[in-house]
Amino acid sequence: MKLIVKLTGVALTGLALAGCFNGSSGSSSRDGAPDLVQTQNFTQFVKDEINNTADTREAVNINDLEFSFNDQNNEQAFDDLF
Repeated sequence: MKLIVKLTGVALTGLALAGCFNGSSGSSSRDGAPDLVQTQNFTQFVKDEINNTADTREAVNINDLEFSFNDQNNEQAFDDLF
């Protein structure tokens, strides 16, 4: 009887955990379409944002951007800004 209770508990735990996964290993949005990730050079992105001084500028959505850090070892990467 104890064996049946243990096996039932293991089976229920397995079913509960199986419900937590949707079987997709990639990222996707809620509607099932894959997310479109754009790669952006971080240095150029910062320079463009600092140079954009328009009073009517819109906020930049960075949620779908993936930054590349090409100037990671360049100490002078931002010297021309200020």
